[in-house]
This record gives sequence, C-alpha cells and structure tokens, in this order.
Amino acid sequence: MKNFVIAALLFLPIGFVVAQPGRPVTPRKSLLRPGEETYFSNFRQVTFEGERSGEAYFHPDGKKICFQSVRGDCPHYQIFVKPFDATRLVRVSPGQGLTTCAFFHPTRPLMIWASTHLDPASYRPPPADRSARYKWDKHASFDIFMSDHEGKNPRRLTSTPGYDAEGAFSPDGSRICFTSNRDGDLEIYTMAVDGSDARRVTNSKGYDGGPFYSPDGKKICFRGFRDPANPRNAQIYVVDADGTNEIQLTDTPRANWCPYWHPSGEYLVFSANVGDHRNFELFLVPAKGGKQIQITTDTGADVLPVFSPDGKKLMWTSTRETGKSQVFIADFTPPGDAPYRGN
Repeated sequence: MKNFVIAALLFLPIGFVVAQPGRPVTPRKSLLRPGEETYFSNFRQVTFEGERSGEAYFHPDGKKICFQSVRGDCPHYQIFVKPFDATRLVRVSPGQGLTTCAFFHPTRPLMIWASTHLDPASYRPPPADRSARYKWDKHASFDIFMSDHEGKNPRRLTSTPGYDAEGAFSPDGSRICFTSNRDGDLEIYTMAVDGSDARRVTNSKGYDGGPFYSPDGKKICFRGFRDPANPRNAQIYVVDADGTNEIQLTDTPRANWCPYWHPSGEYLVFSANVGDHRNFELFLVPAKGGKQIQITTDTGADVLPVFSPDGKKLMWTSTRETGKSQVFIADFTPPGDAPYRGN
C-alpha cells in the first residue's frame, strides 16, 4: 500500500496553466528608496497575485523565471514558471504539500524543485500567520525532484530520510548542490544530476544551506548558522566544490544569508538584517572577502537576490510595495571600484 500511495502521488496533475489578471509592467520610480538609484534603474514588480511570492531564478536565456507562490487552493508554496513576455504562468509542482527551491538546468529543458507531496501529512494548512513574511519549513519529507518546465515526467532524485532541498545545478549541468540532514546535521552536499554519487561538502555543526555553484563550477557559496550562542546569526562562506579551502566572507552579528554569484565570479550579492529581523537589505561582497557595500535601503525585507545570466539585472524578493513578499527586478549598475568595475 505504501508503494502504491507514493506512486500515485508522483503522478498528481501538474503543468497547470494559470491566467493572471493584467498588471502594469512599466517601471515605477516610487519603488526606489533614497540611495538606491545609484545601483538600480528600470525598477519594476514582476509578481502580483497570491498571498505571497518569492525566491525567483532566471532561466539561462533570461526570458523567463521560476518562483514559488502561495495562491489558489493550496495553502503552501508551489512552483511556477513565468515568461517575462506573457500574462499566463504554469504551475510546475503537483499542487499538494510544500514546495521550495526551484532551479533551471543550464542546457536542457529540465528543472529541479523540492517537495513534500509524497507525504499526505504535509498537506495540512500551516498555522495562521498574518505577517506575510517570506518563509519556508525544513519539513522532514522534503525531497528533490526533476521535471520539465511544465512539471511533466517528474523524477525523484533523493530518497534518504530527512530534509533534502535547496538545490542548484552546476554550470555544466552535471551535478547538483543541495542541503540535507541525512547524516544528522544540516550540511551541504553535491550529487550527480541523476541523484547518484552524493558527496558531503561541509562538516561544521549548525545549519549550512542555500548553496550555489560559482560560474566556473569550482566553488560553492552558502550561508551557515554556526554560532550556538547566537542562533539567529549567520555568515556567508565560499568553499571549493570538493569541500576544501573554505573561507568566511562575513563576520557580523546578524543574519547574513542567501548569497548568489555575479556571473563574473568576482563578487556575490546577499541579504542581511539591519537592526531588527524585520528589516533586511542587500549587500555586495568580493568573492575573496573584503569591503561590503549596501545597495538597498527599504525599511522592509529585501531578500533572495539573484543576478541575470548576463549580470545586467538583479531580481529579488521584497515586501516594499504592499508588505507582502513579491518578486521585483531592476537594471543593475555595479559600484565603480574593484572588483565590481567592468563586471
């Protein structure tokens, strides 16, 4: 019976097309806060519908994005794909349970996403939350799946007990970095694109997560909650893909998290709280460590930033317009000094 239930859940209807009401897509200067015009122009909101949306990533051609959103009948995040030039989007995930962390394959029409849809116990609505903050649950039933861009032909890549999520492809598409607690602690791992050959990358007590390969595929960035005396503080790290030569890029008493590489490989963008944990801003930091530059100044949450494949745009999740998490995008002007200049 157990095997039958799992097989049935794997083939829940997916690839569901959702019509979006028309929304203005012209830039709105009022979205920029004082000082942000130094780094951003043509700033606009990308998602509008649903209770909340966030964690968006570019397709390698830069013409569409994947993201997660709470909307429709499901009370949990589901994965959607949206072309920039279309008013309709496709739900990729099954529409049951929790989903998170979608990412496009760099060369093939495939994508990965993490889901709990094989566990019916995860279908229950979450406790009431009026904050509309971006959040996700480290549910023990999360596994990583791969499908096409419409959610068809889903394949389960992980099956070990516990949390497997936060996946991203290597630049050549041959491996996936991800977070797992399969060995008792939340650490960074890599695996082959078919789910085989899992290798542990980090070995420090605490929650290491949010990994991404560097543009040359040789390194992985991630954030680590490793300070037991200050469990809400996190730092940004870079490590060789084989787990050697780890360096710490930040050392501040705050939650530094969600790092992402610029396509040049010379620097990263990340988010950190300024003051309390309601105000998060975006920062730049050199890939070898050094001076950090704050690039947003909103009083809400600016989190989960990602560069476009050509490095000319920055997209992130923000609460700045309505107090609810939605996806925004802007043309990006880097600082004039090294290592940002010319990249």
